Amino acid sequence: MISINPREVACDAMLEISAEAAYNNMTLRRLLRQNGAMPRNDRAFVTECVNGTLRNLIYIDYVINKFSKTKTDKLKPLILAVMRISVYQLMFMDRVPDSAVCSEAVKLVKKRGLAPLSGYVNGVLRNIARNKDSIDVPEYGTPEHISVKYSFPLWLVKMWLAAYDYETVVKICSASNEAPDVCLAVNRLKTTPQELKDCLEAEGITVKKGLYAENALHIKGSSDISKSGAFEKGLFHVQDESSMLAVSVLDPKPGESILDVCAAPGGKSFLAAELMENTGRIVSGDVHPHKTELIKQSAERLGINIIEAKLRDAAESHTEDVGLYDRVLVDAPCSGFGLMRKKPDIKINKTGSDIDSLTVLQKRILDRAAECVKPGGLLVYSTCTICRKENEGNLKYILSKDDFEPVDIREYLPEALRPQAENGYIQLLPGINSTDGFFISAVRRKG
Repeated sequence: MISINPREVACDAMLEISAEAAYNNMTLRRLLRQNGAMPRNDRAFVTECVNGTLRNLIYIDYVINKFSKTKTDKLKPLILAVMRISVYQLMFMDRVPDSAVCSEAVKLVKKRGLAPLSGYVNGVLRNIARNKDSIDVPEYGTPEHISVKYSFPLWLVKMWLAAYDYETVVKICSASNEAPDVCLAVNRLKTTPQELKDCLEAEGITVKKGLYAENALHIKGSSDISKSGAFEKGLFHVQDESSMLAVSVLDPKPGESILDVCAAPGGKSFLAAELMENTGRIVSGDVHPHKTELIKQSAERLGINIIEAKLRDAAESHTEDVGLYDRVLVDAPCSGFGLMRKKPDIKINKTGSDIDSLTVLQKRILDRAAECVKPGGLLVYSTCTICRKENEGNLKYILSKDDFEPVDIREYLPEALRPQAENGYIQLLPGINSTDGFFISAVRRKG
């Protein structure tokens, strides 16, 4: 049997993510599938190594640049990838001996045809290993300290510091570097939270109750929850509590007509259907055919038959939908800075320019979504980011339309979160709320 080197797989993942701005979860899924013969512990090593390296990339490059005469922006891509995953192991994975990290890096460099550089790699890594407990970072209290210590782009740190105090930004960044639990939304059409908890625990999965939502469960101990018997029976779907709270604010009722304009992967539509007791109508739109197909498949698994998964561009006008819906949900495409616990590649793939182009798209989507709300109907606007331009700025834009008025969303939120929603919206923050970073607001059409 051919032996698969997990460090080489991790290195290939880093090369692809860095060179092609690829998504870490999709890249890892494909490479792990291609190397399916790897033992489970090696697969876990690859996942931790890649995600951990991405979460700590700025700090890792800072360390490399302290000990290497050749800076990271001048290194060959393969050498840089090997150095990065190796420094991550040295600095953050205590169970891997330093000597093994260095020797495995040298072997990998030689195997990939760069033997003349193996001495350089060995020397720098061993020097880092000897000095890893005495590496200085910029002074506490400066934006540079947060940027280096927690590996966040300096421009993003400064943007957050303009909105929040220093300690809050530290908490956001620190929590965004921690891998979260998997959160499940219990399908109350088929089961109860306690019944599902018992079912999952019988499968050897560690389960605890959610922090805010009654039908949320947090799990550990499952490498692939889709292999669970409870999943196949349609007893739950995966959804963060922050996203579930957006549906609480939407407050869908049985028999109503709901439009979810940016629905994929469908979690909010599914939860809305469950709250509506599977009566009424939900149109779940997306611009990608494969995503609408996935929504259909998931709805069928969950036993939901009121969802119409529709190929629909949320930024285009749809005359057939004008004034038709009791409630419209806009969970807009956004910079995703609230999801870095799950998608650390966002740190290196998103820029301030992306925010500018996204806000243009978000306003177009809001314009079209607003047309679809009945007089007296509700429009909920949410994002999975922490950016006032995309969040509060767009809420202000909605309210600039004369036919919409703000809604006090506090009554739809758990009591613990109500003080954060006194201005008619809520910004959830990692490190403060123990959720993804998520923005939720609501407005009502006059009439």
